[in-house]
Amino acid sequence: MSVINRDGTLVLAERTVGLAAAISAFVMVSTAVFTITHWMGIHNVLLGATMAVLASVHALRISQDKPIIALAGVLALLGAWTTAAPFVLGVSRPLVIQINVAAGILIMILSLVSAYGILQTSRSGQTSGATGV
Repeated sequence: MSVINRDGTLVLAERTVGLAAAISAFVMVSTAVFTITHWMGIHNVLLGATMAVLASVHALRISQDKPIIALAGVLALLGAWTTAAPFVLGVSRPLVIQINVAAGILIMILSLVSAYGILQTSRSGQTSGATGV
């Protein structure tokens, strides 16, 4: 039997990071769908693919009751970079800015919620183990 109880917070963590993976895939395909060109297009393909893979691995680890909270942190940082990238790379097209800012903020929030769920589950596991319940 698993050490970590599959309570609601761990399921929440798994689902939120799964949604982050889907949004990351959207960032990746946004280049083709919205014809994002030059460095920003290459950026979105590579960053979106990287975030989708990391979020998928993170969701898999959570589903196996072996979460790695550092993956949530890395995803949150990549979400922050997704938000900042159009400004750093000098993109002036409003649609590209809106896509990246919205996706980046959502990925950050979802990653932080998954980290919170993992921490809550970890703490409840430590508490119930200490009291013998």
